[in-house]
Amino acid sequence: LRHLFEFTADESCGKCFPCRLGSTRGEELLHKAQHEDYKIDRQLFDDLIETMEIGSLCALGGGLPLGVKNALHYFDDELRDYFKQRTESPVLN
Repeated sequence: LRHLFEFTADESCGKCFPCRLGSTRGEELLHKAQHEDYKIDRQLFDDLIETMEIGSLCALGGGLPLGVKNALHYFDDELRDYFKQRTESPVLN
């Protein structure tokens, strides 16, 4: 996954923020999760790829989320260690 984000960041023309910043931020998150004691917030990551999918002007940034979503769906067990466990939202009184 990190290589997908890294490739997109390298090839991005920089015209739109979702592709330029989203690919860079995604690569940073995945790099930290691989090499440091860091767990990615799954909701933040899902929001990042959704923003890229909806807001990118071209197929490069808009197409990246498809591969990422498929990897997260089909390889959930292998990738689970890189993400924080989802917890229920706190109940406010």
